[in-house]
Amino acid sequence: MAEGDRVAVKIKHLNNLQNQIITDKHTIITDEPTSSGGDDLAINPVELAMGAEGACTISVIMMFAKRMKYDLRNVEIDAVHERVRVEDLKNAGANVDDERGYVHKIIKKIKFIGNLDEDQIEELQRVSKRCPVHTMIENRSYYDTSFEYEEIN
Repeated sequence: MAEGDRVAVKIKHLNNLQNQIITDKHTIITDEPTSSGGDDLAINPVELAMGAEGACTISVIMMFAKRMKYDLRNVEIDAVHERVRVEDLKNAGANVDDERGYVHKIIKKIKFIGNLDEDQIEELQRVSKRCPVHTMIENRSYYDTSFEYEEIN
């Protein structure tokens, strides 16, 4: 995704906590787990965000490896999201600027499958952080939110 590229989606509520995400060409449904009051009929939004970040990371890595003619056959990512206390992270020695009570901790394990040398692996590790979704999540995003109200009779 290049600078200035625009991505637009429409999100509509369907039923209970199910929502429909609509793009120009695709539609996906999300739901919340039953423990949150949903019906657990589809992927939840946090799983979707984690999956989007992982899929984007793999795409960036594979595009780079192909352009550089690396013998990278596949990439697999295991990702875990946890909501953790800032205090606990700081006590464990993590450098956390946030003063809020909780932050989102994302644990990612990236596996490269192929025939690569150490320099290629190091370069792929650097490239893995160039995914637009990764940078959007890792760096603070700017929100410009507006609201509308439609009265029904």
